[in-house]
This record gives sequence, C-alpha cells and structure tokens, in this order.
Amino acid sequence: MKDPDSRDSLEEAAEWFFRQDGGSLSPAEEARFRAWLAASEEHRAAYAEISGTWHEMGSVPVPARPLRAPARRARTGFSMPGFRPLSAALAVCLFLIGGAWYLDVPTRVLADNYAAVGELETVTLPDGSVAELNSGSAITLAYTTGERRIRLLKGEAMFTVSADAGRPFIVEALGGEAKALGTVYGVREDAGSVTVTVVESHVAVSAGTGGESVRLNPDERVRYEGGHLGAVEPVDTESETAWRRRKLIFVDRPLGEVVDELNRYHRGVIRIIDGSIRAKRISGVFETGDIIGVIDALEKSFGFRDTRLGDFVILIHR
Repeated sequence: MKDPDSRDSLEEAAEWFFRQDGGSLSPAEEARFRAWLAASEEHRAAYAEISGTWHEMGSVPVPARPLRAPARRARTGFSMPGFRPLSAALAVCLFLIGGAWYLDVPTRVLADNYAAVGELETVTLPDGSVAELNSGSAITLAYTTGERRIRLLKGEAMFTVSADAGRPFIVEALGGEAKALGTVYGVREDAGSVTVTVVESHVAVSAGTGGESVRLNPDERVRYEGGHLGAVEPVDTESETAWRRRKLIFVDRPLGEVVDELNRYHRGVIRIIDGSIRAKRISGVFETGDIIGVIDALEKSFGFRDTRLGDFVILIHR
C-alpha cells in the first residue's frame, strides 16, 4: 500500500487531469499546474501514473473471443412421454425469468424514471428541479402540496433543486432521508448503505425515523446504514461525480472496489476469481461507455488475465 503522501499526490494528479480533460485551463491555472508539477518528482510521477493509464486505453484493441461450440452428446435412445414438451416449457420459463432479470422488469414497473445499465438519464421534475440518473438507477416521485419527495429505488442520482420554500425537497433511500436546503447533491445506494454527497449549499441527512441526523456542507459526504450515520468526510466532488461526464476516476483504490464500480456500467457480470489480486491498488481515469476497454487496459497495465463468456461474463485472475 502506498503511503498517505503518495495517495495525496495521486488525488491531486487526478484532479488536475480531470480539469484538463474538461477543457483548456486558464493561463493562471496552467501556471499553477506547471508549478505543481515542478514542485517534486512525486508530483510528476503521480501525474504520469494517472494520465498514462488513461491514454493507454486508446491503443488497447478489444480482442474477439468467440465461444467454442459444446461437443455433441451421443443419443442414448432413452425417452419419456411428455419429456420434450416439459423441457421446452422449462426452457421458456427460464428464458422469461432471465429476461426479466436482465431487463430489470420489477424495478422498471415501480419506477417513474429509470436509467438502464450503461445509460445516463437527465430528467426535469414537475417543479423544475433536475435529476441526473447514473447507470442502472431508478426513482419514484411523490409530490404533494406540502413536500417534494423522491424515493431512490436503486443506483445513484444527482439532484439540482429548484427553490420552493413552501415545499421541502427530500430524497428517501433505505429508510433514511436527505433534505435539500437549496442545493446540488447526490444520493447513492450501494450494498445496503447510502452515501449523500453535497456539491453546493447544504443538506440535512437523517439515517431513519427518530435516528441520527447531520448537516452537510459543500464538498462533504456521509454514509448511513441500518439507521446509523457514519462520520462526515471531505470529498473531491469533481472526481466523485465524474460519472456525469461519463468518466470514472480511481485514485489508489483496490482492484476489488474498482471491479465493483465497473459492474454498475456493464451489461453482464465481472468477477475476480483470484483473491491474491483483489487488493492490488489501481489509479486511472476511464470511460464509462467502454467497460470492456477498461478491463483490457487494466490487464495490459497490471498483468491480469481473464476468462470470458463473450463479453457478458468476465472472470479476472492472475
């Protein structure tokens, strides 16, 4: 594991790379960037690590991996009356169940707004507020004369809230609430916990009815789970919300966490089947629209291998 100073340098390098990628720097910003680079060899190495991993993706080919047809089994001559119709019916049921899972039909039925895996959706809400839904996310709306309530069914969403003093704007997820106080903020549900991140203004977060609560300032986040709030943490919101620009930024993150994040954008399954590489530290800036390219780049950069069933199932190992 890298020391804290190295992680700080990587975070700064990722921020500089992100700002450059978003557009040209002003002359003053360019001067600060060059001064930052010149300040130490560690800064230059961190920036090379971040930008090198990113630019390497452009030259990584996506290999074709055709599936081998299974060998035919010899017929035994055994038969049973009604066996074929039963098999066909079972196959149809499995197909329908699999299709419903793949298309996320239950969530689609409940949701007022839905973003499929690999897609982003921007929705203008009835009061003029804007919700940006990340890949595989869904919300329902419950607007009344007294409040504007959004329920996050799954995934992650960013909200830009229109002012309305008479009707508070509340996002509900896993029993907790994030109440806007005129703001831009994000709510993310992940593996039984919820993270609230504030970009502008303030948000009041409660972990559940009668539970703990906290007021977040800009560039802060908090996580709650099971009715309990975690510690308030500072956060680089530009990096944290890079998905809005279809980018992912990882700074000294374990491969296991990186793969969990990639799965949010992949129409299929990515799994690490070799525990010895799960803790490998990863840094880089990647496109959410090319998850296969990200896997190929990681493997080329860090020496991993994989076994694939097409591009749907990807099993990563040494």
